[in-house]
Amino acid sequence: MPLYHPTIEEIKQVVAAEGSFILQTLKAFKIGLDANLQEDIVDHVVDSKMRGEFIAKYHRAFLESILIAQFGEDIMDELFSRFAKQITQFMELKSPDVFNITLFMTKCQ
Repeated sequence: MPLYHPTIEEIKQVVAAEGSFILQTLKAFKIGLDANLQEDIVDHVVDSKMRGEFIAKYHRAFLESILIAQFGEDIMDELFSRFAKQITQFMELKSPDVFNITLFMTKCQ
């Protein structure tokens, strides 16, 4: 599934070209793909399998309706189960990071 992640410069250009807002602040933050998974839980050991399942559930939350429309509901459990296994294997080799971009804009008068 193609996803597009704009650069900071592209965001600045789009905001400027649209003209309704003034960009006050734009910051990019590099975080781990599993950054929201709490590692300080005393009762659990957070292993790579748990991290892979967490990331698969995160992606399922925003991709499932799009994928169901294209491929049907019957394959979703298997698809995201396989994705969890693949991301788990990947995370054993490398810690994946993502960039979050935060904007603060004001409306032009």
